[in-house]
Amino acid sequence: MPNLAQLLTTKSSAEYRRVFDLCRAISGEFDDIDAVYVVGGVVRDLILERAPNDIDISVVGNARGFSEALASGLGVNSPVESQFLTFKINAVDLKLGGSSIDVVTARSETYSEPAALPEIAVSSISDDLKRRDFTINAMALSLSNSNWGNLVDPANGFGDVMRKRIKVLHAGSFVDDPTRIFRAVRYATRLGFSIDSRTSWLMSESLAYVDRLSGTRIRNEFEQLLGESKRTDMLRMSEEMGLIGAMSPGLRIGSKALQVLDSQEELGTLSTDLTDLLAIATFGLNEDEATRVIERFDAPAEWGESITGNTRLAKHVALLDRPNILPSELVEILDQIPLASIRAHIAVGPPLPRRDKLNDYMERIRFIKPDLTGIDLIKAGIPEGPIIGKLICIVKRAKLDGHVRSRQEELELALNRLPGFLTN
Repeated sequence: MPNLAQLLTTKSSAEYRRVFDLCRAISGEFDDIDAVYVVGGVVRDLILERAPNDIDISVVGNARGFSEALASGLGVNSPVESQFLTFKINAVDLKLGGSSIDVVTARSETYSEPAALPEIAVSSISDDLKRRDFTINAMALSLSNSNWGNLVDPANGFGDVMRKRIKVLHAGSFVDDPTRIFRAVRYATRLGFSIDSRTSWLMSESLAYVDRLSGTRIRNEFEQLLGESKRTDMLRMSEEMGLIGAMSPGLRIGSKALQVLDSQEELGTLSTDLTDLLAIATFGLNEDEATRVIERFDAPAEWGESITGNTRLAKHVALLDRPNILPSELVEILDQIPLASIRAHIAVGPPLPRRDKLNDYMERIRFIKPDLTGIDLIKAGIPEGPIIGKLICIVKRAKLDGHVRSRQEELELALNRLPGFLTN
């Protein structure tokens, strides 16, 4: 068993060393703790000399007591327990790469059926590592004083890190948890690793099980892809291997959308707002496809707006190519469309006259408002009620089209139109 203690000392930042040293001290204070390990991605990243993110600690023994002592020693709030024998410590204020420290009870996992949540049982560090997704994430470094820095690596993850290879732990891994297919794509792209040929074949064979994931789980995976810094490469890989289509039969990401995401990323103009990314990624879906995607993802209102906004705009956007379209008509069409969808059409849509109209709406027209207010109309003797709103709408359209140019002209227009409302 090799010793990699230098990863915990000279290769770690001061903030991480503080956590590791505190774990070492606490591990010797409990009679009901047999061993403590830092596991998973932190070990992989330390080997690669990459800045780690969230810290995962596996405890053979009393994980609850250990997590409480660790939180106390770090001077943060008590950990929050989950249903999977996990205790999450909020580490936002600790200046670590991630936002949390997860302390888990070393355990085994079994799956009653494909894509089900796991059934767990307290077990050894070896079993705890075997339940993980890929060999590169199935390593542990001991934080116990007696064998500080010893590497536990039952699947030769260290060798796969050196080979820059993503390799799944067992043949049924993607069937047990199809979200691991998404993780393989993210790790390969993020780390610049290749996917082992057998692993790649198993991923393809397991795509049908993605359909068994709940809408929430599938939506979370798509959000994670969109939130990655190398999102375009991940989306392209997912599209090519059929993973995007496996998420929803109506979902596809066109080559032009990927080109736009690439280009905006290079120029530094790509929005990180989820609604903007969704609108670009789903650009080109027809109404039926958009509806199916929203239903499959059990999408919240914000998601639905970005996706269906594209299809709503597509129904009317040809009208914007008319040379004589009035600004008020433009506003009538576009005020009903989410801004993310308008931005997506500007970026991904064809360079027809409509693009200039869309840009003009976004940069100037949508900000035009009457100088006249409802209070002004009431002061002029117009009774309160729906009439006020209707008159303001008339004035706004007139201002957009250049028919009134001052507050006085706006007031005169409203007063001239008033009799028509009073006689209705």
